[in-house]
Amino acid sequence: MKKLLVTMVISLSCLFTIRSAHAQQEQNPPPSNPPGNLSIPETRKSEGAQQHISSHVFEYAAPFLCGMQTDQGNTRLARGCYLTSITIRNPHDTGVKYSKNLVLTYPPGEQSAGKEIPLGENVLKGGETLDITGEEIQQGAFPNGSPASYLKGLFVIRSTESLDVSALYETATINAENKIEALQDMEVKTIHERKIRQQNLPDLIIRDYDVSQLDVNCYDWSETCVTKVTFTIENTGTKDAGSFLVRVVFDPIQSVVVNLGVVGLDAGMSQVFTVKTPPGGNCFDPDCTVCVLIDSENRIAELDEDNNYRCINKLEK
Repeated sequence: MKKLLVTMVISLSCLFTIRSAHAQQEQNPPPSNPPGNLSIPETRKSEGAQQHISSHVFEYAAPFLCGMQTDQGNTRLARGCYLTSITIRNPHDTGVKYSKNLVLTYPPGEQSAGKEIPLGENVLKGGETLDITGEEIQQGAFPNGSPASYLKGLFVIRSTESLDVSALYETATINAENKIEALQDMEVKTIHERKIRQQNLPDLIIRDYDVSQLDVNCYDWSETCVTKVTFTIENTGTKDAGSFLVRVVFDPIQSVVVNLGVVGLDAGMSQVFTVKTPPGGNCFDPDCTVCVLIDSENRIAELDEDNNYRCINKLEK
């Protein structure tokens, strides 16, 4: 009788343990891949900050002087009120990306080099003209208040395409109470452009990539379908590119991912790649989209980091 009782206790204990384990699995289910997802191990992303390379080609450095100098004994700048405004025009039909930066010589003054203060990056649409006042520049650089009664230095613009840039300078006299008396001088200057010296870097782009390169072959049933795509990667930069990964996503809804390792690509050279999916679901449902991302782990510092991604879409015949 005792042996039977012990056996029943052990059995009940085991049953409780099994049910507890099942309950824990239901609360914490193992991660699962979404339908159609091809689980392919990816190389671990390299640690450390990646170098960001600017795509700007042209630079404009406009002298900047804005504020009021009220000290009679100041020999750095004559007593008066000074205003600067910058006008930017995009003569092209398409948008131009540009950045704004303020570099001060006063403050700090005393032959100390001032640091560049970034004021953001914008896009000027084709044919548009923008006017930036000195007050707006001051508020953008020092939202909590200007460090001095006047600011002196350079307002620097860098752009991806050539722009028309000019500056308006106004000087006014002030009275003993530091109030503006009258306009003393006004001058408009054209700010000449400087072409930024391009760095010796690779630049990987996708070429010869269109819907004619996308095809799918199915045999007896849908589980045998294989999607194939062909594209060309070219290094248009002036420096050889080391090894990098290419991420190809077939049908983002199904997220069938194929990672392709490239040992490197010399400057000025190109290479054709044909990528196939393992047998699986048909990409066409009813259309098929395939997206290619070069240097998916951002291993390569490039001249232009914004031209590494392209997608194509093809309707099922």
